[in-house]
Amino acid sequence: MRCEELAGRSVVVWGAGREGRAAVAELAARGVRATVALTGVEDVPADLRDVAVAGPAALDRLAAADVVVKSPGVPHTAPEFLRLRELGVPVTSLTDLWLHDNAERVVAVTGTKGKSTTAGLVHHLLEATGVPAALVGNGGTPVTVGDRSGARVAVAEVSSYQAADLTCSPRVAVVTSLYPEHLPWHGGYERYVADKLNLVAHGPEVVVVPDLAGDLADLVAARLSPATRLVDPPELGLAVTDEGLAWSGVGAVPAGEVALRGRHNLANLALALAAVTLLEDGTDRSALLAAAQTFAPLAHRLEVVPSGDGRVWVDDSLATAPESVVAALETYADRPVVLLAGGADRGLSFAPLVHYLARRDPAARVSTIAVGPAGARLARELDKVRLAPDFATALTWASGTAQVEVVLLSPGAPSFDEFASFEERSAAFRAAAGRSSTAPSGR
Repeated sequence: MRCEELAGRSVVVWGAGREGRAAVAELAARGVRATVALTGVEDVPADLRDVAVAGPAALDRLAAADVVVKSPGVPHTAPEFLRLRELGVPVTSLTDLWLHDNAERVVAVTGTKGKSTTAGLVHHLLEATGVPAALVGNGGTPVTVGDRSGARVAVAEVSSYQAADLTCSPRVAVVTSLYPEHLPWHGGYERYVADKLNLVAHGPEVVVVPDLAGDLADLVAARLSPATRLVDPPELGLAVTDEGLAWSGVGAVPAGEVALRGRHNLANLALALAAVTLLEDGTDRSALLAAAQTFAPLAHRLEVVPSGDGRVWVDDSLATAPESVVAALETYADRPVVLLAGGADRGLSFAPLVHYLARRDPAARVSTIAVGPAGARLARELDKVRLAPDFATALTWASGTAQVEVVLLSPGAPSFDEFASFEERSAAFRAAAGRSSTAPSGR
């Protein structure tokens, strides 16, 4: 659906978060006055009293709408959403409306993990090689807010919540990874996969995946039209090893010369290089490799933070799935680590982490300290886990753990058991790193 199709129709924006408010502003700029529906609450924010309804009146307004512009936070499993489907009310989203008008200039990145880093890399590589680019969706920036500069290319980070409502695909799409996440919102893993890969189901020109021989490529290929090209970095001569990234006929970047840590992040770099090459034919590939070395990693993703005890303290607070914890541990595969894991429990399987630790070199032992409901379950599934009563105690224990070189916060679970956000959990970790002074004896 396009924005011009909304003229003269009864439009209701469902939700008043950042994207809902951005939708109201964008529609108003186009001459469409929308009502805001707030379900699950009884009070309307003071600044929206002229345009918003809440409670039962909100449900009535949604049901009577010609078109509903849904905020991504509203799950497809919500009874109100299912009711709209039964009634046949058309539902779109701000991202979908924007994409219909801009698809030809958009490269969009999705994936369970790696999408923020990869989108940031694509944006950086474009800008560094002289292509004006806007980064949207990243950090909760609504697409219409982030895309006001008139840039030639828009790089969109797309969550599964946003992808689920799309009826249009970008010109170039990147899918970084796929494993269980956000299952209650989607209603199970199969629905999560379908919602996530809806990004590529509407005729993109090209889709980039890590490996054409992998299971992810099969899942993606099943949703593509015959005209869409499916590509992996090796097809373009890009190869990733533990030593770094090599580009056939172009050059190489040793792992130690990029700020990104871990082989999985080098794989994200390969995806970004492939996407930019496919989007901007003729880009100087040597310049792209040089630009890769000036990228600054995103915060809270394998970020080394200042400490006072001579050890490496690593903030990976955004690692909220067990697979991400494995990737973090692999980054320090040859060093003894104390791992801080756990938090709120979403029921995700810890099997990937348990299996990895069983295979890890004993010389690079991992001492695991767990917290929260997820940590309690991990302690039941994994031997020799110390279960702390709270995060503060876990930090004290981690500070005093002997014979480790790396203190790694890679929780594999959300923070909401103790904290309002992952940033709060990260702040507590960073404060503990700053307070650390003397490395424990016996290192």
